[in-house]
Amino acid sequence: MASNGTVAGSAAEQNSSEAAAKQGQATQKSQTARKRSTAKRSGTTRTQAKQSDAITTQITGVAESVVLIPVGVALETRDRLVGAIRPWTSRTGAERELNRARRTARRYERRGSVARNRLVRQARQRRNRVVRELRKRRTQVTRVVRRQRTQTNKTLRTNGRRVRTELSSRRREVEKTVKPQATRVQQSLQEQVEQTRERMQQIV
Repeated sequence: MASNGTVAGSAAEQNSSEAAAKQGQATQKSQTARKRSTAKRSGTTRTQAKQSDAITTQITGVAESVVLIPVGVALETRDRLVGAIRPWTSRTGAERELNRARRTARRYERRGSVARNRLVRQARQRRNRVVRELRKRRTQVTRVVRRQRTQTNKTLRTNGRRVRTELSSRRREVEKTVKPQATRVQQSLQEQVEQTRERMQQIV
């Protein structure tokens, strides 16, 4: 009996220890899950905090830029004005600036002179080109006119010879035709004159 009680007690202890182990495991799991959820919540909170810090930093930077840009522009303008006026505040600086301005003006004058000479040269070249072209065309027109005039004179001379030849031949033909008739008319007149003279003599 004692051994049976011992076995039963040991079994109960074993069961209780197993239950305790299971309960401990469950507790550990729940704690682990709780820690994980807490870590997730803390990570989300950290991320949100970082994002809010970044946004705050950006807003701060933009605000600083809005304030600092006009200040920088004003300072830059002031520096430029001071830099432009400073050389003229002393006699030496003013003379130096005047000499520099004169050198710049002379440089610009030289450049203007070079540009003007280039334009004049180009205009002269174009004018000479146009004059040469006009002379060439005038020479060509003169040659054409001379050639046409020569051909016209040749044609006129040829036609004049032909006309004179034709007139001479026609005149000869007319003379050949008219001469016998003129001779006949002349003989008839002479006969009539003689007859009239004879009648006058008879009447007298």
